[in-house]
Amino acid sequence: MTSLDSVALLAPEIALVAAALVAYLGGAFAGLRQGWLVALAGILAAMSLAGGQPADGASVTAGPVTVDAFSTFVRWVVLGAGALLALVQSGDVFTAATSRGPGLHRGGTCEEAGTFLVMLAGLSLVAVADDLVLLFAGLELVSIPTYVLLGLKRTDDRGREAAIKYFFLSLIASAVFLYGAATLYGIAGTTSLAGIARVMQSADGPVSGMATVLLPVALGMTVVGAAFRLAAVPMHFYAPDVYEGAGPGNAAVLSTLPKLAGVVVLARLVALGVTAEPDASGIGPAATAHLDLFWRLAAILAAITMTVGNVMALWQTNLRRLLACSSIAHSGYLLVGVAVAAAAAATQADRPLGDVAAADARWTQGLGGMTATLFYLATYVLPTIGIFGALAYLGHRWPEWTTTSGPRPPRDEISTVDDLDGLSSTNPVAAFAIAVFGLSLAGIPPLPGFWGKLTLALSALEVDGTLPITWGSRRTWFVALAVLLAVNAAIAAAYYLRIIAAMYFKTTKRGVQADGGLAGGLAMLACLVLVGFVTIQPRGLLAAATRAGKSLTSPVPAVTGDVAATPDQHPRL
Repeated sequence: MTSLDSVALLAPEIALVAAALVAYLGGAFAGLRQGWLVALAGILAAMSLAGGQPADGASVTAGPVTVDAFSTFVRWVVLGAGALLALVQSGDVFTAATSRGPGLHRGGTCEEAGTFLVMLAGLSLVAVADDLVLLFAGLELVSIPTYVLLGLKRTDDRGREAAIKYFFLSLIASAVFLYGAATLYGIAGTTSLAGIARVMQSADGPVSGMATVLLPVALGMTVVGAAFRLAAVPMHFYAPDVYEGAGPGNAAVLSTLPKLAGVVVLARLVALGVTAEPDASGIGPAATAHLDLFWRLAAILAAITMTVGNVMALWQTNLRRLLACSSIAHSGYLLVGVAVAAAAAATQADRPLGDVAAADARWTQGLGGMTATLFYLATYVLPTIGIFGALAYLGHRWPEWTTTSGPRPPRDEISTVDDLDGLSSTNPVAAFAIAVFGLSLAGIPPLPGFWGKLTLALSALEVDGTLPITWGSRRTWFVALAVLLAVNAAIAAAYYLRIIAAMYFKTTKRGVQADGGLAGGLAMLACLVLVGFVTIQPRGLLAAATRAGKSLTSPVPAVTGDVAATPDQHPRL
């Protein structure tokens, strides 16, 4: 049941909502015009309340809320990405290319900043949710503010089209996910994720029989809902059109925050089949069927998604469409780690009672898959925000216009790869930053993207690593998946290098005005510094991802009750 303890655990989310209310009410009644400063202040306040990552698998549960190493890791990624995205949003220029009005319309309204804070609060709720109702509420607090942001910043026909497309498709995805959640409730008779896991892991014949029949329906619909947020196949088709019409700031949001929500949902689905008792006899037939179906489905989607995304990106000339296709491919990479985590848990599911060594092996393998996913997610978010921050900072091209040629023509925003021709000579800092971000996303060593892809490939090769490769075996699936990941990384390098070649090996035609605002440039520089830090010292981020993955794939029974108790009362803390 929900209690004051639940409220105490939700202090960071409450701080974000309070800051959103300040932005809304200040803008409406007090003439406040610095909404994004309020947003940054709210994010910093939430960071001060978030706390550090618990060690040794410790967790605290109060009502529908669970705070453990996994949820804390996701919270910090959300808040860190939120701070950087707030800079990108506040520095963006949203005047349509067809507009002839004087001056610039900057995205700094209080309505936008407040809506963005609500979105962050919803995403953080998704991270800590241990109940289907709270999980769905958090997902909707991500989706609805996204509609509003796209709608507030629509400036031309493409922007309106992007908002409407995302709105209707997101409604469909949410409805499908809700049906899947209702099916899970029908299986277990409870909305608690821990309760659903216990029912699925039960060896009771009638219960497991019913669960096994309904699981394909529940899993299929919930995965479709998560696939939309990841922009993964088969829910990927909206991404290029929506990104193109959304503008750099909103495209940065769409390419990062919904992906976080999708990864959390998939991770929670994996955890439904993982028992918290390392010396148990394993899991029941329903959970075994769940994990076996899940890893196959995730592996197939991973292979198709990363291949489709990269092949689509090869033919793109529009920058935001290219980055949208790249975002689809990165969703495929993330699904590799999810498939590994599910397969590793399924590998040991039928071990005999008391086989502690086998259980420990399961935890180790599951750890690799989920750790790789979370580590790659963090290494993807930084350069992605950085590259959109750079595009927001660069703004528009110089117009082809003279005083004798008539009225000043409308400003053209940077939209194609050719618009970056010769950027290294006119804006070397931005060109260098874009090059570093692109190389990291392509997986070129020693940048963070390389370490992320390497951990994913190695985790895939660890599945059934002591068994021979035979046709149709689980090991064969994941060896093939690791090889396909490497091939796709090589494909991706082609279109990222095309951007770098335009900046460094072509001459400037019109140049860029760099009129997108200082905040976008600050976001670009901050991401560049963080990418450099992770390049030099990736162990800190990897250690945090390892603790998060371990808490999810080898859970410890959670502490319940008074979250303010002393460490002596809660020895796991």
